[in-house]
Amino acid sequence: MKISTNLFFQRASQQLVGNQDRLAEVQLQLGTGKKINNASDAPDKASTLQRLRTVMSQHESYKGNLDKLTERLQNQDTALQNVSSMLGRLRELAIQYANGTLSADQRRIASIEVRGIRDQIHSLANIKDSNGLGLFGGSKVATQAFREDGVYQGDQTSTDVPVGDARVVSNRKTGTDVFVPVIRNAGSTETSVGFFKVIDDLAEGLGTNRLEDVQRGIGEITQIHQGISLAQADVGSDLNVVESQSSALDEQLLRLKGLESDLQDVDYAEAVTRMQKEMLGLQAAQSSFAQLSKMSLFNYIG
Repeated sequence: MKISTNLFFQRASQQLVGNQDRLAEVQLQLGTGKKINNASDAPDKASTLQRLRTVMSQHESYKGNLDKLTERLQNQDTALQNVSSMLGRLRELAIQYANGTLSADQRRIASIEVRGIRDQIHSLANIKDSNGLGLFGGSKVATQAFREDGVYQGDQTSTDVPVGDARVVSNRKTGTDVFVPVIRNAGSTETSVGFFKVIDDLAEGLGTNRLEDVQRGIGEITQIHQGISLAQADVGSDLNVVESQSSALDEQLLRLKGLESDLQDVDYAEAVTRMQKEMLGLQAAQSSFAQLSKMSLFNYIG
């Protein structure tokens, strides 16, 4: 008669199942490269991993915002650099043709160049990014910021974009903050004159040989040029913030990924050693179970 009590088989079965489960677990870890494949494997670590991944996801979102902002700000910076160069040329022309010794015909020729530069600046004021969104119209990104006559048709909305847990950067530049008007004094009267109106009046003064208008244009072109310079400085400041924040996020993401790796990634050398140990343990348990289950009372009597 075989010696096979319920207790013996129950304990032996439990041991075998335990060995098999541990072996299956380490094999799964080696297959996936992850220590934790189910939340039940290590509830505390799984919860920590989930929190880490939530934070990393938020940081990745901030990085996406920063990439888009960088493109827009770089486009704005390039456009403003070109506008600045053109305004420098307009000021040179105004100074040159304010000279009373030049003829009306010479000034009319100069007016043609001024109008050509004006059209180029107008085109830059309506420039769009790679997604077809205007750069200088505030939140009205789907329409031209300035009409052909130079009147601003954007709005004054500047959208703040989150680039960190407590940091935002403006994503929209309003046209009137960049292409600033000037205050024109006419006796006791002060009038606000739009950016493009200043250039149009200079061209008109050259074309009609009104020397006083050309002379006035020198100061007014200088003022709108200063406005562009201030806008460039503002864009440059935003670019510095974006670059600094992007570097900070890269460092944080690298640190968080390191923590994730420590919690999640398998140490293959350790796991292989553990698997070999579990395989040997399972083989020993199976062999022991097989030998003991064959034993009968005669083995003990003899």
